[in-house]
Amino acid sequence: MSSEMFHESDAGRRPVIHTCAAILGLLLAPSCGDPSESDDAQMQTPEDEIVDDLAEIPEPPPGARQYVVDEQIIPPGTEVQLCYFLEPEQEEFYIDALESFQGSYGHHLVLFYTVAPEEPGTMRDCTSLADMVTLIPLISSVNFGLEQFPEGMALRVPAGTQMVIQQHYVNTSEHPIRVRDGMHLSTVPEQEVEYRAGFYGVSDVSFQLAPDQQEREVSFECTIPRDMNLLLMGPHMHEYGLRFEASVIRQSEPGAPEESVVSVDPWVAEYRDEPPVVEWGIDNALSLREGDTLRTRCVFKNTSDQELGFPAEMCATYGYYFPAPMGSEAWTCSGD
Repeated sequence: MSSEMFHESDAGRRPVIHTCAAILGLLLAPSCGDPSESDDAQMQTPEDEIVDDLAEIPEPPPGARQYVVDEQIIPPGTEVQLCYFLEPEQEEFYIDALESFQGSYGHHLVLFYTVAPEEPGTMRDCTSLADMVTLIPLISSVNFGLEQFPEGMALRVPAGTQMVIQQHYVNTSEHPIRVRDGMHLSTVPEQEVEYRAGFYGVSDVSFQLAPDQQEREVSFECTIPRDMNLLLMGPHMHEYGLRFEASVIRQSEPGAPEESVVSVDPWVAEYRDEPPVVEWGIDNALSLREGDTLRTRCVFKNTSDQELGFPAEMCATYGYYFPAPMGSEAWTCSGD
């Protein structure tokens, strides 16, 4: 890993991050192995056996921050998820878009913030359940929906926030691959922000799927904690999912029928990385009231030879909402 972990880019003096290595909290975690396998591969793999899978990273747009991840070698047949802890932000700022660049085996490059600060420059595996609690999703890449927030809307990052870059790769090839990822973070001035957005993610982390080749349903509910307008809703399952549905029960309207919002039948494995999301605009957002219920149903068939649970398989709903209250923008729930 480079000894110079953070410096200003020559192009426009934008910050560039160098690191060897975070759906979205509860949503994106893989069933990873030992991250030291990647470090071992760096030292032991002959150069002529490595296949380049470097992302093409264009110049960032004017005013955007650029983050670039150091090259690393990922062994064949391995899954790696690592987190890099940035310097705390000196000033408050607002984000309106994240664009990520990965190689063909990349699963995601996502930005979090931590409620348990660590030494800036720390790079480590982040697949534990404890990490799911302390790492709060900030903004995901475009493959999970929402290329850019509508004009006048952005995510607030307070001064003192320690952001965390999370990188996830699944090398399904028969060769070690060399990867290098990048991220562009677009910002807007506070005076241009009329609506503060926030992230929400709900997920069941307690289910177990027996290896019995039978269809099994996982269902859970979360109570809406405050009045909110949804800008996006997306589903998240992995390879053993068959069907997905997220619906709303309007407790604020007694007698109102359950309202299906996202319905995916059949689910295909490719949706793990690029799910079919539902989006709204500011003027036609899905309005929910405090006390309403968000219900998530996932149907699986475990065709493997072992029991499956979180995080190897997942059942989750995620998205963005507005207006987000100052200081508690993210809403997460693992079932009422």
